[in-house]
Amino acid sequence: MPAVGNKPRKTPESDFSASQPSKAIALGLLHAAFEGLTPLLVEYGITSPQAEALLRAVCVHVVARSQRPAGRRPNISRVSVKTGVDRHTVAAILKEPPKLDARLGSRRDSISRVIDGWLSDPEFTDKGRPLDLDIGGPAVKGRSVWTLVQRYAPGVWPRLIVDELIRVDYVATLPNGRLRWKATQGAVPLPRSVSQESASQQLNDAVRALLRDATEPEGRRVWRTAQSLDIRVQDLPLVRKMLRDRLNSMFAWMTDELNSARWRHDESAAAVRMRVGLSGFTFEEALTNGGVNEHTKRAGRSGTAA
Repeated sequence: MPAVGNKPRKTPESDFSASQPSKAIALGLLHAAFEGLTPLLVEYGITSPQAEALLRAVCVHVVARSQRPAGRRPNISRVSVKTGVDRHTVAAILKEPPKLDARLGSRRDSISRVIDGWLSDPEFTDKGRPLDLDIGGPAVKGRSVWTLVQRYAPGVWPRLIVDELIRVDYVATLPNGRLRWKATQGAVPLPRSVSQESASQQLNDAVRALLRDATEPEGRRVWRTAQSLDIRVQDLPLVRKMLRDRLNSMFAWMTDELNSARWRHDESAAAVRMRVGLSGFTFEEALTNGGVNEHTKRAGRSGTAA
């Protein structure tokens, strides 16, 4: 007869599972992430089906890598159960790396196409120089930024392009309300190449920190944010420089501290080691008169405190 009070023996796996955030918390964070990503998807012309197909492919490949024994093919059925994707679809996805629609990958971003049109289209130039343009609107006829966007970036809401041109300081707003091109003639802000591995790691770090904060008391949270209530657009260059200088100084000092000899010990290669660090990012967001954001954030250094 078993002794009274006997309890099932705890295993590391059960402790680990108990410490994980609930599915509801994870889904709430995912919802917030989708709300943040959607304006970018719309701006760059990425449709929901394209995003869903890419997400499905990434999920399948990540799970397959995590469950594949060294030198062996992944178990299709197991990947199917873990991802909720049909076995035949899993098999098809694993035949090649996850990728965007080829047509999407070959397109330049919408802003670059609009700027190209403004700099070269005879209707929007005079003797090779871009004309000053009214912003325009859906009901306004004639030459305007609105018609320019509809011609060179159909399907993109023109106001998004207008806000971005103002934010990156490629245009000046004249007293009569028109926009004047003021960047270097011929300059087109093509997207900077970003290391996929670096971006994935930064997002992974940020999401893990947010999930941890969702289950920690206030005093033990790792995410910290400093931000202005609102500042004048004219002060942005000085504020950007201040933030850049402070970040560069702080991160250089912190890197030296984290890699100092005091943390190095002679231990076996099998000893458990941790990656610990601090990441930061700057952001900008245009505010309406009522203080409501217009989804025009600008990210500098990406990441989170950890």
